[in-house]
This record gives sequence, C-alpha cells and structure tokens, in this order.
Amino acid sequence: MFGVYVVAALVLVLVGHAFRLLRWEQFIRIYERPLRGQMLRGMAGGYALNFVLPFHLGDVFRAVFPGRRMKSGIGFALATVIMDRFLDVWFVAFGFIAFSLLGQGGASVGAAARYYLVFSLVLAVGLVLVVALRDWLKKICLAFCGLFNETLKLDGMMFFWSLINTFKDLGRVKIGRLVVNTVLMWAAYLGSYTALAAALTAAGQPMRLVDVFDLLFGRNAADFAALLPGGTLGAAAPAARGVLLCWFVLPLIAMWAATLLPENVRGAVNQATQAAPAEESYLNLLPQADEHDRAVFLGKYFGLENKTYVQRFLQMNRDITILQDYSAGSNATTMLCMDKETTFYRKYAFGADGKKLAEQIDWLRAQQDKLPLCEILRSEVDDGCCWYDMTYNPQAVGMFRYLHSNPVEKSERVLRGVLQTLEEKLYKPTARAADAATIEKYIDTKVDGNLKKIREDRSLRELVSCDTLRINGTEYKNLPQLEWLFDRERLCRLFAADPVGVIHGDLTIENIICRTDNDGWYLIDPNTGNLHESPFLDYGKLLQSLHGSYEFMMKTPRVAVQENRIDFQLTRSAAYDAVLAALMDDLKARYPREQVESILMHEVIHWLRLMPYKLTKDRKRAPMFYAGLVMVANDVADFCEGKEGKLC
Repeated sequence: MFGVYVVAALVLVLVGHAFRLLRWEQFIRIYERPLRGQMLRGMAGGYALNFVLPFHLGDVFRAVFPGRRMKSGIGFALATVIMDRFLDVWFVAFGFIAFSLLGQGGASVGAAARYYLVFSLVLAVGLVLVVALRDWLKKICLAFCGLFNETLKLDGMMFFWSLINTFKDLGRVKIGRLVVNTVLMWAAYLGSYTALAAALTAAGQPMRLVDVFDLLFGRNAADFAALLPGGTLGAAAPAARGVLLCWFVLPLIAMWAATLLPENVRGAVNQATQAAPAEESYLNLLPQADEHDRAVFLGKYFGLENKTYVQRFLQMNRDITILQDYSAGSNATTMLCMDKETTFYRKYAFGADGKKLAEQIDWLRAQQDKLPLCEILRSEVDDGCCWYDMTYNPQAVGMFRYLHSNPVEKSERVLRGVLQTLEEKLYKPTARAADAATIEKYIDTKVDGNLKKIREDRSLRELVSCDTLRINGTEYKNLPQLEWLFDRERLCRLFAADPVGVIHGDLTIENIICRTDNDGWYLIDPNTGNLHESPFLDYGKLLQSLHGSYEFMMKTPRVAVQENRIDFQLTRSAAYDAVLAALMDDLKARYPREQVESILMHEVIHWLRLMPYKLTKDRKRAPMFYAGLVMVANDVADFCEGKEGKLC
C-alpha cells in the first residue's frame, strides 16, 4: 500500500496544480490570452523556490517568468498571483478553524487557527479601508512611485493599476467556473495531503491529514530546511524524509516536462480545456500602447485629476489599443487606434466639448454628399460624452507632411482644388447676406472678449504692457500700438461686405488630408459655432497656417521670455512661402483689396481666439503664440497701410 499512497499523493497534487492553473488563468484571460506553457513553468519554478526560500519569494518568480511575455507585463502578472494567493488565505483559514473546532491538531493547530482568523479579519478590514480611502491611497501610490526614475515610476504605477483592476474586474470572471476550479483544486490537494499522511505513516513517521495541513500551512510551515538535521522533520526516518522530498520535487519536474510535450499534444489539451476559445475577446488593461501616453494617463489617475474623464475614457476605449495620440490645438482628443479587425482614428470629447463634437458629426453627415470628407465608421453621443471613429488609410496624410514631401506644384494644385470645390459645392449654394447683429456679437465675443482675456492674464501682463516686443531679435509693435486694427467701427464696416454661408470653420493645412497614391483629398475636423459664418474665416485659417506658421510653432517645444524679448526657434519652409504666395495671388485676383483686408483680419482674430486656449492648456508656451499673434498683426497692419511686407 505504501507505493499506492505515494502515487496517489503525487497524482492528486498534480491535479490540484492543474486546477490552480485553470483558476489563475481566469484572472489573466480578462485582458489577454493565457500563455499556459509559460504559466506552468512559472508555477513549477515558483514552488521550487518557495521550497528553498522563505516568505513565499518564489511567487515573485511565478509572476515574473510568464509576465515577461505577457502583453500586460510583469506588474499585471504579479497582481494576478496576489489575487490567487488572496483567495487561498480564506480557505486555509477555514481549514485551520474547522480542525480546531473538531479538536484535532492540538495547541499548534489552535494557534494557527487564531493566527489565520486574525489575518483574515485584517484582510477584510484592509479591503474596507482601501475602498473607503482609495483616493488618499492613490496619491500615496503616486508619491511612492515618484521617488524613482521615469521607467521605474511607470512600472510601479502599472503594478498598482494592475492590482486595482484585478480586484475591480473580478466580476468579469465567470464566478461559477471560479468556484468549481477552487473546489476541485482544494479537493485534489486535500486528497493528496491525506495520501501523503498515509505514506509518511507507512514510512515510519505517523501523521494525519491535520498534521500534513499544519506542516504545509502552519506558522512554521515546512520547507527544505525542515528536512535537515535540527528541522521539523530532521529526526524523522530517512524514508519519510525521502517521501516528503519526492512529493515536493517530482510534481514540479512533471509540470516543467509537460511544457516540452509535442505541440499537437499540448494543442489538444488546450483545446479540450478552452485555453483561449476562438470567439473570446479581451479587454485592454490600458488602451495606450505608447509608454509616455501611459505615464501621462496613470499620472492623472493616481493624481485624481478629472476623475470623470478617466472613468469615461476607460469605458470608451478598453476594447481597443491606442497606437498614437494625434491631439493638437483643441479640447477634443484624436487617436490612432486598432481593434481585432482594423485600424482607425477615434476622436472624443466630454462635457461642453462633447456637445461641440456632436455638432461636428452633424456637419460631416450633412455635407457628406457635397464634399470629399472623412468617412465616419461609427459614433456615439451619450450623457456628457461624444466620440466617433474615422477610416484610416496609410496612403492618406495631412497636407503639412504632403507639402514637405512632394513638389510644391502638387500641393498648390490640391489647394486650388479644395478652394474651388468649397466655393462651388458649399459657399455659393448656401450664400446669404451678412447680418449686422451677428457681426456685432462676433466682434464682442471673438475680438473684444479675447483681447480682454489677454490683457488680464497675469502671465502676459508685463509683455502686453510693453510698447514694442523684440521677437527673435526683430522689433515689432505690440498690440497697444495696433489698437486701430481692432476698432469696432472699422471691423463692422469691413465685415459687412463678407460673404456668409455654411463653412468648414477650421480649414488649417492639417485638416486637409491628401492621398499619396493619387491626387485625391478630403477634409476633416470642421468647426461650428463661429457666429459670423463667412468663407473668409476659412481663408483666414489657411493663412494662420501658411502665414503665421502655426504648425511649426506647435512643433517648437520651448520659449524664453525676458522683459520685452521673446525668443524661440521660429521655423519656416520654402514650401510654405511658395504656397502662401500662390494663395495671396489667388485671393487678390478674386477679391477687391478691402475684402482681402477682411480675410487678413480674420486670420488675426483666429490668433486671438487661440490665446485663451493656450493660456489654459499650454501656459509655458503661451508667450510664443502671443508672439505669433503680434507678428501676424504687424504684417496685416503693414498690408492695410499699403506698406511693403510679406503680404504685399
């Protein structure tokens, strides 16, 4: 019978390990396909290290070994191991309490029962406190991670994020299967412990189930040191020590060897136990693929910045992967994303910006039969949130890139096509007379209102008070010296002659998408709510790009300010100069001088409208954009006064 007991103990402990593997993978498969081979090796190595090292340090290896190859990383693997061990504590506590109540095991088991009872209560209270003090604890996590360099900080935040979500997403685990796996795992383990007790008794070391249970999980749990002279079993019969050593080691060798079986055998086992059913889909632990984007998001999460935004962001994006953030100068976010089937752009916004984005969707759908526009794949407008997905084509690029990677003549041809199509399909069919009251409101809101915000901003107060500014070594009149440009009577007269109709509203170079495989193009990101809806606003937006160098400024990281001097790396390209010259020639040929002056003033107003956003969202670089406003205003003033300049 001795041999039967030993074989039964070995087989049953392997069965228990198999069900532990199935239970462990339930936490992993929420987010990714379980790598059973790596997980099995990690378990074998972890148990081996636990046998020779104290404090369950082998569980770290159990997490690190498969975590290196997991999509979600080592921190996530460690979080799932913690969850697995967390569930074990409750069963072990129940076991010791049951043995103690049955009067088995004596003082040792009674002490272990009290220890695990207290430990379980501490865990329960800890869970309650974690929930109650979660915001405070998030800040502590951020402060702790902030002690290290950026790489370790991100790793730390990813671990805490993984741990939080492993517990939060427990509801996504199939609870019935979790219970079955747990019950069968512990049934197999208890059966193995019973057979092991019988084998040890037969080998000369009398033991019962309670004794083996206490040996493995008691306050002085056995490890390799227990078999050495002076250890718990150091004085036991050699045969008994050999049995226990075999029981520890042989299953681990078998587990490691199982990963070396032929692929067709392993595949059949995986198929039979549904390692990853074909129809199964996975959440993203974090949707961002870029580490910098992850760090920024986790910094907001643990720093408790805009909790509503974080919650809605995760609800919206957990079933996709974010490849790159293309957000620029607006409160809406645009990202290149992918799911299991395709790659696409997603744009979203919340609150008032979400309502504005919903208006953008309405505009795109209303004009889709008239103009070449981006294709909307799907969209959703919910309480306080709006998003839509656009088609991604690797042959379609923004005009900024197209302009600087193709002959200028091609870009000029595309731009003429854009303006001609807008004129024929949008501007003329919707043309109407300008409204004096609307113009007054436009000036109140977009001109006077934004000038007031600039003057009152503390960070710009000293710059605005100067008569002149020296920008990159060149002297310019400051806005107080150009007040005549913004004279209400002058602007009302100028804008009264503007054509009015449906417009794009944000016709920057980057919102014109060009095809690299043909001469095609389409438009993205219209902007509604301009009040004075004149095609001249669209031309002004083009000038903000080509004349004001807006895209180049967006790529400039730093600006230095000292007294009335503003210095930054101002970049312009010959391609921009050539297309600007062609655009100005076209506008002068189509419109009388006074209307060209109106178009130029709308460019200045676009810079005015930009400033409050930059002062709020990009304060460090706001002086550079103020310099852009001043330089553009000086050029426009020269044009209006008939002086030689860039626009004449």
